[in-house]
Amino acid sequence: MRFEEITKDTEIRASVRHKDYAISNVKEFPVQDQRIFAVITDGREISVIAEADLELDYISQEKPLRIISFDTKLPFDLIGFLAYITKLLADQDISIFALSAFSTDHLFMKEKYLERAVEVLKENGVIIEVE
Repeated sequence: MRFEEITKDTEIRASVRHKDYAISNVKEFPVQDQRIFAVITDGREISVIAEADLELDYISQEKPLRIISFDTKLPFDLIGFLAYITKLLADQDISIFALSAFSTDHLFMKEKYLERAVEVLKENGVIIEVE
C-alpha cells in the first residue's frame, strides 16, 4: 500500500512526548529500566534511547532530544510514509533521527526544531497532540 492511499481514509495522528530524551552510544547493554525507550544493536555498537535523566556509561551522547510519535497504526507493507514525512522536515532544514517500531514511527529531534516540525506536520494534515 502506498502512502497516498492510506491518507484517503485514515487520519494521521501523532503526539509530542513532554520529556527530554538522549541517544547514547554505550559500551554494554544497560540494566532494564522503564525510562529506556529503545536499545538498538547492529553488531558494531549499542545505542540506547532513554529519558535524559537516566545515568548511562556512554561513549558519546546527544541530548536533549524530543520525540514525535505517530500514533496511527500503520500497515507493515505501507510504502513511502517515512519518506514523505522526513522530506517535509528536510525541506525546512529540520534534522531528525527516525526510528521505526512494528506499526509506528518515531522522530527524535533537538528542542530547537520541535516547534517548527509540529507546524510543518500540522500544515500537511497531521493531527498532533502535545502530551
